[in-house]
Amino acid sequence: MQPFLSKVRSAGAVRWPAYAYGLIALLACGFAFVGLDRSNFWTDELFTLHVIGHDGGLAEVWRRALTDTHPPLYYFGLYGWSRLGGTGEAWLRLPSAVFAVLALLVTARALWRRFSPAAIGFALAASSVSMFWFEQSQNARSYTLSMLLSAGLLSSALALHERWRARSEFPRWHLLLVFALGTAGGLTHSYVLLTAGMVLAWLLWVIPDLRVRAAVVLAGLLILAANVAYVWVLLHATTQDVHGGLWFDTGAKFFWGQTRMAKRDLVVAGAGAATTLLVLAAVWRRWKHGRGALQSRVPDGGRTALQLALCVLLGVIASGIVVSYAIAPSYSSRNLLTAAPFAWVLLAWCYDAAGPRLATRGSQAMAALLVLLVAGNLSLLSGRFIERNEAWRNTAQFVAQMPGCAGAPVAVMQPYKFGPSTPAYRELAARDFYGHYAAAHTQIQAWMPSELVGRHRISALSAQLAERAANAQAGGCTLLLWGVHDLDGDSALTLAQDLARAPGIAPRRIAVQTFLRGRRASTRWRMIPDGFVFYALPPAAPGAPATDPGALVKLPDGVLGDRYVVTLLGPAHGAAAADTFLMQRFSYKGDAPRQEQVIAPRVSCDLPMRAGDDIRPDPDAPGCSTPAPH
Repeated sequence: MQPFLSKVRSAGAVRWPAYAYGLIALLACGFAFVGLDRSNFWTDELFTLHVIGHDGGLAEVWRRALTDTHPPLYYFGLYGWSRLGGTGEAWLRLPSAVFAVLALLVTARALWRRFSPAAIGFALAASSVSMFWFEQSQNARSYTLSMLLSAGLLSSALALHERWRARSEFPRWHLLLVFALGTAGGLTHSYVLLTAGMVLAWLLWVIPDLRVRAAVVLAGLLILAANVAYVWVLLHATTQDVHGGLWFDTGAKFFWGQTRMAKRDLVVAGAGAATTLLVLAAVWRRWKHGRGALQSRVPDGGRTALQLALCVLLGVIASGIVVSYAIAPSYSSRNLLTAAPFAWVLLAWCYDAAGPRLATRGSQAMAALLVLLVAGNLSLLSGRFIERNEAWRNTAQFVAQMPGCAGAPVAVMQPYKFGPSTPAYRELAARDFYGHYAAAHTQIQAWMPSELVGRHRISALSAQLAERAANAQAGGCTLLLWGVHDLDGDSALTLAQDLARAPGIAPRRIAVQTFLRGRRASTRWRMIPDGFVFYALPPAAPGAPATDPGALVKLPDGVLGDRYVVTLLGPAHGAAAADTFLMQRFSYKGDAPRQEQVIAPRVSCDLPMRAGDDIRPDPDAPGCSTPAPH
């Protein structure tokens, strides 16, 4: 009995890191189902709702999906899901949480017996507390389904190769599975198509059997044909300007930045530090013990998995860049991380190749340090209890309760970086973005920044804003503008300056009420302004001290952020075509008020706005001397 107990204790001592990592991953997976409706839908999710939130059937889903750049399979599935339980945040996000957990489980199955339990545990734990997995597990978009399909491609490709090596027979069922997953992946996300292509290329490379190679080529051609047909239909039907109207870009700086962002979102903070330690240990071991020092510590199956993972990851990066030039810009960190399960293979390999083996006290300490570093990322889970997304819901509640504004028309800023300023996209923004959380029957109309501030004069809009400004003294609704997407703190204040000098508004002051949401800072969260409501205040009395106008609407603690008051003081002295503004800030934390005078150029031109443009045109830009049309 005593020798048996000793063996049990010894096995437990060797495997304790695997148990620790398993517990970390289990906690992260459990929290994927916590607070599914704590954060409101963000813009991309609201677009998902636009595609599926109707009773028009799959034909209407198809029609609306063609206005997007993502393939329709996820939309078809989510449409059926919404028929069962509605379109609330928790219900629509639940499949993403399930897919995220399944992606980890399928990857674990793929890596089983190819890496040690501790290495698999490290890879899955580090991944489950990554920023990408955290965000996408509660995002009603196709990314976690894409990860699950990528994990399936990883598992089926390794199983196919293993079966062929063991029996040298035609692996028809494994090939059919790879084909089915590749087809589904390509119709879910275009970068899963690239992943499937790299998997098939790897199979061609490692399996010399001509029958298998012929079947792989046939599968690849069929998958490609289905997706080429869809892309052809998409490019002829989409209303998006996919060739430069979106935020994607081309160029080495952009590609490098997005690749670095993908690495950061894959292993963040403590998990990133743990991975760096393993990489340094691998370099040291390779330098000290020679070329085979790392590979000798990894089982044969692990080396095969590493080979596949490198082929896919490098291939997706290269082909993503090629596609961005040849078809349309699409390279982004999120798109790259649809192949995240293959990156998880690299984490497992690093642990087995250079990680601690628990044979000495030093290796025990190293193992404990790695566990603690990864466990430190669990603080990320506190984000499940706060608002993390754009403030659509809170700003809508504020607008609905503004004094005198019940039933009044509401001007909103068109999300000009999301799509073109066509009537269809303006209606989309008004009805499905701002309108989703707005009070019933609210009259919403979306306007471009140049229209709001009078550079491109719209008579009806100018009259509405002038009336609201006059109400600051006469009484009534003072709401000027509601803006959420494509605005940050700086651009909101720039827009407020241009509103303050717009015809019919001056000399009234502009109040800007900000709203709070959480943004990740390492593995913790800090509150930042996101979402802005602009309303008019009476002119300031000469020499009056800076006084906080106070919250126009009472909302729960933690919702309202700082308030700003912008006052036009007049033309700037010594500067041509510029104005001076008094900028006052009143902190929601109760800090002392702050104020400063700033000089801003007076710009009259109305240049077309694209995704990379600032809210106010550069006065030195070509054509900016052209006066605004009237």
